[in-house]
Amino acid sequence: MKRIVWLVTSINRRMMKFLVALALIAYIASVWGTYTNMRSIQEQGEMKIEHKINEAVAPLREKIRDLELSLSQKYPPVKFLSEKDRKRILVSVKGGHLGHRASPSG
Repeated sequence: MKRIVWLVTSINRRMMKFLVALALIAYIASVWGTYTNMRSIQEQGEMKIEHKINEAVAPLREKIRDLELSLSQKYPPVKFLSEKDRKRILVSVKGGHLGHRASPSG
């Protein structure tokens, strides 16, 4: 009788060890699957954001390129004038007075 009980308990121990090991493997596989799934979702979200940013920035890049091309025009050479050919001009404006006249009085 003792041998039968011992045999049953040893089978139960082995079965329990097997079930615990199987449960541990299933848990690890589940966690790994969730991790990889979340990682791919995050990468797809980042790609969508980058695509939207590129769509928004593309027209701005074109405008910058156009501005750079328009500003790269060569200006005609400036002739250096001698001291006697130079003219001195003094420009003075009462900015406060003109600003006062231009603003509505309240």
